[in-house]
Amino acid sequence: MTIATETQNLIEAALDGDPALTTLAVTGASPTTLNVHIIPGIPASTIGGSTYHRKPPFRRETIIELVVRMQRLRWQRATPLIPLAMPPIEVDLQALHRTHKRATVGFECLPGWTDLLDATFTWLDEIAPDRNWAPDQIKEKYGTLRFYWHGDLPELGDAVISAAEHLSGHVCEACGAPGSQQSQNGWWSTQCPDHKRRRSS
Repeated sequence: MTIATETQNLIEAALDGDPALTTLAVTGASPTTLNVHIIPGIPASTIGGSTYHRKPPFRRETIIELVVRMQRLRWQRATPLIPLAMPPIEVDLQALHRTHKRATVGFECLPGWTDLLDATFTWLDEIAPDRNWAPDQIKEKYGTLRFYWHGDLPELGDAVISAAEHLSGHVCEACGAPGSQQSQNGWWSTQCPDHKRRRSS
């Protein structure tokens, strides 16, 4: 699979049900050349298996930008290999504490969301470098990311966090590959097909 194909699949899953998906264009053969275009605006109220009251708290372009940032990190780690050969591990997840000054709480999730969290913190640092805010808790709940915070973030910062939470439902929490939510014995998780097979065997 190529970076463009994987990125397109991920966006299509996250925005499934949004009519603007017909305008999606993904190009590029490497992390540096990855480029995505979609008509900007607020997506439909039911997208990617989630239903939002009135409308989602983020715009299409917020999801797109976060996916691109995450995918660049995911594929850069693996170069020249494919990402499945170099999934993030616990050490990578914990390294975010050293990389991001605001990553002050523990990560109560598996390392598959490392690149998603890295991209989120990087973008938040760019949006609000001098704002007074901090995370309270970052964890997995019902198979998706929960990012609780307090303080002063601009509206875009709040939207980035909401987009990360939504996107986590389409990223395998074990390895970072595209995944989907499923329940097994009442326990929800987001897993790629490979980890789903391992869990059920």
